[in-house]
Amino acid sequence: MSYDAVVIGAGHNGLISANYLARAGKKVLVLERRDLVGGACVTETLWGEYRVSTGAYLCSLLLPQIVEELELPRYGFDVYRRTTAGFAPFPDGSFLFLYADAAKTRNELRRFCKDTPQDVEAYFAFEHEIERVADVMDDFMQGEPPTTGEIRAAFAKAGIATLYSEFIEGSVSDLLDKRFVSEPLKTVLATDGLIGTSAAPSMPGTAYVLLHHYLGRVLGSRGAWGYVRGGMGKITAALAEAFIAKEGEIRLSASVSEILYEEGKVTGVRLSSGETISAPIVLSNADPYTTFVKLMPGLLHNDQKGIWNSLDERGGYSCKINLAVSELPKFSCLPPHEGVGEEHLGTVHLCPDRATLERAWAQASAGVPSTEPMIEVYLQTSTDASLTPEGKHILSLFTQYFPYRLAPGLDLDKEREYYADRVLGIVGRYAPNVPGSVLHRQILTPYDLEQRFRIKGGHIFHGDLLPPHLWDTRTGDGFQGARTPVEGLYLCGSGAHPGGCVFGAPGYNAAQTALLHLQKENEQFNK
Repeated sequence: MSYDAVVIGAGHNGLISANYLARAGKKVLVLERRDLVGGACVTETLWGEYRVSTGAYLCSLLLPQIVEELELPRYGFDVYRRTTAGFAPFPDGSFLFLYADAAKTRNELRRFCKDTPQDVEAYFAFEHEIERVADVMDDFMQGEPPTTGEIRAAFAKAGIATLYSEFIEGSVSDLLDKRFVSEPLKTVLATDGLIGTSAAPSMPGTAYVLLHHYLGRVLGSRGAWGYVRGGMGKITAALAEAFIAKEGEIRLSASVSEILYEEGKVTGVRLSSGETISAPIVLSNADPYTTFVKLMPGLLHNDQKGIWNSLDERGGYSCKINLAVSELPKFSCLPPHEGVGEEHLGTVHLCPDRATLERAWAQASAGVPSTEPMIEVYLQTSTDASLTPEGKHILSLFTQYFPYRLAPGLDLDKEREYYADRVLGIVGRYAPNVPGSVLHRQILTPYDLEQRFRIKGGHIFHGDLLPPHLWDTRTGDGFQGARTPVEGLYLCGSGAHPGGCVFGAPGYNAAQTALLHLQKENEQFNK
């Protein structure tokens, strides 16, 4: 059986690539090893009636162009903004709210920063800076990846040359220290520079990680994050329906064992069942390591280090903990009340200061799960009751750091449970009712993420979003964006430019590059 193109993996990027190829009239097959679409952007039914976004949990970066061109709302995609952007309680009983509404945020900052009043306007000046920098970066997210020199020149052209080193090369701590005085405020903002990253806030490049998380515009406002009604799997379900409507084909429980190639050109794939499928174009939504080591054994020589550039052998450090609970958290810093409060609507940041983050990274980089990890809590069920039985909730905890490679002598099965117990204990310091309200729990360390989603090292971004592994050097030597050293083989996952999050740009870019390839082949054939 033959196709114009085969896509390996029905994650969001793979399905986006498939949609654009089918939209251009190509015969496209998507192969997914699991029995459901979605990859790590999925809603899974756990513990009976609980529908959980087991991997990805928020939406912001998904390109509006993709939403519009693929008509995703027509197929059930519905993203809504959180009126509370963030809530941060602190050990001394103080707390900070950040809102979608600028006026409310200003009033809240005036209250919280009464000892550092200069931080109030500094916050909005910082947002304005991010807007200017993100506007420059927007031009480089789709299409061929830029060089560092091209980005630096674009900053200069926009009149913000001095911001290049601060936002692209610098640390998130230095970025914030230059602009704010309040340590609690800087701690809340610093976490965006660490998500999915093998680094402490003082390390170079983490400022870009923060910037990357502000690039989203799917909600019409720069950097706003929202929930997808019905869970993150509604994104990939909508993409799958849109693809099928274009006469695309998806095969579930179809694991690819090998990418086939001859004389430097792709010829198709072989499934674990032994079946061979022919295609002149193969797009891999798998990470670079899986694509080139697991699925193409013998292709790379020992001295070809390209694929290692974007994925350190240490793997990832993010641990996702999903909890089913019998009641909403009751934070001791707030007056008691019943029902959903503002504190339940946005990201709950649980970290006292950046020194705690530095210590957490120091432990993890030595192979030891952090004793005081960074914790962010999400409660989509406070605004979407369709996900759980009546009166019950899901607490989605994104935490760092839990190393993929543990220090010698540590047992993963024990450390996994110890870590989750510590995390629950920390949450209990701020919301004492939470530990006793837990009905079920799912712990996804980097090892578990690797096993569940087949992401090498459990690295949620298929490799750190840190210089020098960005843009034209995202994957390494011999690669250029979606292109690989093998003709007809393209990377459409987060290991390709411009990188991770539920972004869609890697999938979009890979499809456009593959279509150019097919166009050139047709032109040569017709000569």
